[in-house]
Amino acid sequence: MRCNCYFIFNFGIMNPLFLKIYSVLAWFTMVITSIIITPFFLLVWLATFWWDKRRVAAHFMGTFWAWHYRSLIPFWHLHLEGREKIPWKRPVVIVANHRSLVDILALYKLRRPFRWTSKAENFRLPFVGMVLSLSKAIRIKRESIRSASLFMKEAGDAIKEGSSVLIFPEGTRTKTGEMRRFREGAFLLAQKMNTGIIPVVHTGTEKCFSGGKKFWILAGRADIHIRVLDEIPPETVQTLNAKALTAHVRKIMEEEIKL
Repeated sequence: MRCNCYFIFNFGIMNPLFLKIYSVLAWFTMVITSIIITPFFLLVWLATFWWDKRRVAAHFMGTFWAWHYRSLIPFWHLHLEGREKIPWKRPVVIVANHRSLVDILALYKLRRPFRWTSKAENFRLPFVGMVLSLSKAIRIKRESIRSASLFMKEAGDAIKEGSSVLIFPEGTRTKTGEMRRFREGAFLLAQKMNTGIIPVVHTGTEKCFSGGKKFWILAGRADIHIRVLDEIPPETVQTLNAKALTAHVRKIMEEEIKL
């Protein structure tokens, strides 16, 4: 009986009609459970915001939220290597490649305290915006040079408080699978704050949903691989100029993705 169910399920994830129905049910369940989870998220924030300056409790509530969403899609298989390389208390700048909207759900799997950086528009999204705000994610506005200096100040303050910061140096998701050009902000931040840089590479999140007008429909089985690379120590960060450091880290990540 178990084998029959396994066969039926595996056949189903290859069937477009099954995937459409499952997608509708999954999105509906996510909305309902988000409404249920929200009061608990707020309670955790109210109980901790006045003493937990790093927002560790709120971050791990977000980790639970992400785990819940991933658990609704049993044919997403997530593999993680090297989590122990990310320090718990010492702040670092974490840089990750950006492939899809699923990246955030997947990278919560790191289960290490850090502050997200996200474009300002995401803070207006239902529930997602609340999670970003309560966990003190750092807003990225792209309108002016002043916005860039404001980002550097907020990210620098987060590091002074002891929080690591995760940044997508491509700035936006790749549409081809190839990493886009890296912006220098993350690397300037590491130099300014004298921290190490930990690259994180991942693949597979771009295969979770259908593209185009059917972006909300699950695409079937997806194998997501996340690999935390060795830290580039502060000494190395300081010896290179920002442009050379950016190119150096991008090359390391690009080579790892191809493995």
